[in-house]
Amino acid sequence: MILNLSEQKLSIPEGTEDVLGLDMRYREHIINIIKEVYENYGFNPHKTPILEYLETFNGHHGEGEKLFFHIKDKNDKDLIARYDLTVPLARVASMYPDLPRPYKRYQIGPSFRDDEPGKSHFREFTQCDADIIGADSLLAEIDITVMAHELLTILGIKNFVLKINHRLLIQALALKVGLQSKEEHLGLQRALDYADKVSKDGLQGVKNKLIENNIPLNIANQILMEIECFTNLLTPFDDLQNQINQIEKFFDNCPSAAQAAADLKFIISYLPKNVQSNIKIDLTLARGADYYTGYILEGVAIDTEIGAILGGGRYNQLVSAVGNANEAGVGLAFGLERLLSVLKSLDYIDKNIELPSKILLADTNVEFHPKLFVIARELRKYYDVDIYYNQSPFGDIVHFAQQNKHQMIIELIGKRPLVHAVIENETMQSKVTDILNNLDCI
Repeated sequence: MILNLSEQKLSIPEGTEDVLGLDMRYREHIINIIKEVYENYGFNPHKTPILEYLETFNGHHGEGEKLFFHIKDKNDKDLIARYDLTVPLARVASMYPDLPRPYKRYQIGPSFRDDEPGKSHFREFTQCDADIIGADSLLAEIDITVMAHELLTILGIKNFVLKINHRLLIQALALKVGLQSKEEHLGLQRALDYADKVSKDGLQGVKNKLIENNIPLNIANQILMEIECFTNLLTPFDDLQNQINQIEKFFDNCPSAAQAAADLKFIISYLPKNVQSNIKIDLTLARGADYYTGYILEGVAIDTEIGAILGGGRYNQLVSAVGNANEAGVGLAFGLERLLSVLKSLDYIDKNIELPSKILLADTNVEFHPKLFVIARELRKYYDVDIYYNQSPFGDIVHFAQQNKHQMIIELIGKRPLVHAVIENETMQSKVTDILNNLDCI
């Protein structure tokens, strides 16, 4: 049956978007800034397939696995549209052991989650990852934290916080309230993450999810009390090192907490003061993926409803869980769509983007100017030149140029081209005029 498209209402799936015209230029502008910073910190680009085998992703994302897009190929193989870029990196590390270590890569590309579409949730979204495989040293955590701070600053987000925590502190909290099994620890971790990312109900959301995860009510209440005590204990201390000293006391020198505190002390001791000023230790920060093993962080733009725009941390067992190699990993990722939403709300993009110096060449003669493409070819040695192919009233041509942010229009009419400024740029206008005056064909 051949469908008549004229009788249908065309649409795209919820949680996806078309990116057109200037919006795509804005998007590429931000991607280029992120790439430039990643390269500056020594990361190299790589690419992995959008489709992966389901078995590669199974067992690493906890409740996130409910959001997999499942695909069955013609050979009856179970595939998924990739959920993130970190698990494929772990696969790469196992498949290509001869890659130099530490292996520092960045990847910018789409991931897919069958999520409930909303203001900050997309079913197709672009992740901007930077990861390090084969580095046990906490210097890697320091580098990615400084890099995250630099990127947020460069992008003009003045009011932001970098939340940090450690998975061993969540383990210490579980032990403190009597939760012993791995399943109970995961129940606490996932409740913290769910309340932060999904329900947005704060401690009440944590309690509700704990009970849903089979944590007894009395222990759920105790967890909330411990979190409140932890927060109140840290509040009087502005200095991060003093806050960490309080953490050690709070957990009564629990081995897990002691290790976490030692890691955090080391990391913070190397962070510049301007980075420390944006750091907040947050015991409720959990991160969703099960594979994190140590330091974790999230970047949040304050005064917006978007939530986290970057996240990451240490994952020392993911590579061995995906393949055979036993290698440490640490990294971070920006969510591009969330980041763009924040930047648009702050009016950053329109104020800061530098568009190409583009010229619109328009022929308003009754018959086309015989030297149209000669003129275009000469101007393209210096500038981007667009040709307006239709013969239209000059007002329509001006409107087209304004919509596409062309800086000037060169109107071919009569014997001499006329230069019209769309965006004032005297230097460019003078140079273009000189080029035109020196053309033999005019």
